[in-house]
Amino acid sequence: MLDGQCMCGAVQVRATPTKDFMTACSCENCRRWTGGVNFTFNADETTAEMTGPVKTVQIAPWAERGFCSDCGSGIFYRVVAEGPNHGLLKLSAGLFPNGTDLRLGVEYYVDQRPAQFDLSQPHDTMTTEEVNALFSAS
Repeated sequence: MLDGQCMCGAVQVRATPTKDFMTACSCENCRRWTGGVNFTFNADETTAEMTGPVKTVQIAPWAERGFCSDCGSGIFYRVVAEGPNHGLLKLSAGLFPNGTDLRLGVEYYVDQRPAQFDLSQPHDTMTTEEVNALFSAS
């Protein structure tokens, strides 16, 4: 069982992953939703618990997204269309403070991932301490 919350703490989430991996999605919809690659994991819709101001928006005839109406944090993607995936719940992995300890298992829409989103390219990296020093007031 994993416990997580949105950025402001108004939405609390408790869920158990139903697979031993998380997924990454680079589709246009997910990129617009997160600003980058969307990391999620599957959870059982019948046992996942969410409390707080969760608002939903239908993003396609087959799916909806849930978010915190206070801070805007993305909470989930859920399949609403009838069929074998009806009720599939994918929770945002970033809600869980220490990560999910799940390996990356599937990356969707790799053909839509912008080249600049490839983190294997050479680039500078910064620690928490370095970022805090860069952006904190002098």
